[in-house]
Amino acid sequence: MPATVWILIPSYKDGPYELLRTGWITRVEQNEEREVIVHDTRNDSFIVARGSSRTPEVPVDFGTQLLQALDAARRAAQEVDSDRVVAARYGEDSWSWEAYALDEVPPAQAEPPRYDPPTPGQVRLPPPPGGSFVPNPNGSMPLWAPAKTAEAETGATTE
Repeated sequence: MPATVWILIPSYKDGPYELLRTGWITRVEQNEEREVIVHDTRNDSFIVARGSSRTPEVPVDFGTQLLQALDAARRAAQEVDSDRVVAARYGEDSWSWEAYALDEVPPAQAEPPRYDPPTPGQVRLPPPPGGSFVPNPNGSMPLWAPAKTAEAETGATTE
């Protein structure tokens, strides 16, 4: 039997899961809520990726990204004559489709990492090296405080 590609559904829940054989897929769509939905030859529908309260919405083109991941996984499966599993993953503030050999599929995560969306007007920038953010006494955005240096501790000034 030739190697095949499967989609792991859902990719972030303990307990029951399904593996959908990609040879049975007839249609992939992404709805207004940005859920990626796969339809099979039996007219069953499966939601294979969606955002949650813990994650941002999936990207607008995530359905297309699924097709690209399935194509790459199919080629890899044919090369080594071994099945592949594709799963949606969220981490580092972004979504991706990952392909795994059967013996490399990681354990299911109970839930993806928490996503804290920025509030309107707030920009998320990584802190520069050598300091930290401190609470703002005015209650607005935190302030940047440079790390203490030997000069600061001795009272010396530089010009």
